[in-house]
Amino acid sequence: MPLAEVNGVRLYYEVTGKGRPVVFVHGFGCGIRSWDPQVRALAGAYRVIAYDVRGHGLSDAPSEAAAYSQPTSVEDLRQLLAVLKVRRPAVIGLSMGGNIALNFALAHPTLVSALVIADTGAGSDGHADWVAVTQAFAAALDAGGTEAFADMAMASPLFSPYCSQGPAAQRFIRSCLMTHRARGVAHTAREVLAKRPRIYELEPRLAKLRVPTLLIVGDGDDPCLKIHDFMARTIPGARSIVLRGTGHLSNLESPAAFNASVRRFLAKAV
Repeated sequence: MPLAEVNGVRLYYEVTGKGRPVVFVHGFGCGIRSWDPQVRALAGAYRVIAYDVRGHGLSDAPSEAAAYSQPTSVEDLRQLLAVLKVRRPAVIGLSMGGNIALNFALAHPTLVSALVIADTGAGSDGHADWVAVTQAFAAALDAGGTEAFADMAMASPLFSPYCSQGPAAQRFIRSCLMTHRARGVAHTAREVLAKRPRIYELEPRLAKLRVPTLLIVGDGDDPCLKIHDFMARTIPGARSIVLRGTGHLSNLESPAAFNASVRRFLAKAV
């Protein structure tokens, strides 16, 4: 099983295909499998790297809350690329993964050739409500484990649009949500999601970002639409795409449109 020892933990990763490197960073509770449609679409032309973020899937899930934070997630990614000898990849992230990818590019712009940020920024508006949601997820994990978490997540506005596509979607996302250790996802909710800086706080740094950037959001992803527009106005030269009839999990809800947008962008930017 491919495990990279980085930053005090072991991260599970998969490498598929050959060519210029593309790295995928998944959303909260989703895990590596949530990128399967994109890995299949891009592996014929790129070296695709996907991994389970700390606390998720087959990666380590430390028991101490202090082992989790947004800067820790960013450093995990930096060290993973160093261990795998990946130079200047395109980095693609969705939701929590988009936040990690964006902050990675801000901290290490010379290590990134291009950036795709999808459905990112939940909690930047209505922050108190967002913290309450993250705490509720953590409490469900503490009390009922990943099964209770999966029930709550699938009913939430973040996951329910995808689940409404039918039983196949419900089975797939439940399988993603339940592959984790409860403590890892609970610590991630409390220490990463609830405490990370709001995107608005990054404005001075965003205005100086010179990495080619594509922003994607679903038109039904209400928590992220306003912040998507803010990033599009603030990041120099950023390209913006709004996918119609799509919610928060845009890569799963509209995979053909998502993949086509990413392919076009990478063909010019990488």
